[in-house]
Amino acid sequence: MDKDDIKQAVLEVMEVQLESQLRAIKQLRGEPDSEPLLPLRSGKRRQSLVDLSIQILTDEGKPLHVNTLAQLLQKRFGRLADRDTLSSSLSKKARSGILLRQTAPATFALIDFEENANDKT
Repeated sequence: MDKDDIKQAVLEVMEVQLESQLRAIKQLRGEPDSEPLLPLRSGKRRQSLVDLSIQILTDEGKPLHVNTLAQLLQKRFGRLADRDTLSSSLSKKARSGILLRQTAPATFALIDFEENANDKT
């Protein structure tokens, strides 16, 4: 990400923040909601690191350690991932039984792959 991209992202965040503050002030005054100050964005939202990790696990078809996932996130998608944060997020999904299963410490697999491996034995 170059300097102009960072500057643009910061300005967009500030703009959204100020719009929210102005909307809150108008609401406190009892003014009716008006049209949003910023045009609604169209297009896809940026995928989360968990979504991208699930995509990698799907492509690889085997359990992967969080360090390997972080490296593949950087290599394939250009996304930096803090190992501890990623591991925590994936563990939370695994504990909930949502798409993932923890097969070893800091190692994750999709539930589908884990069940298929058990069926073959």
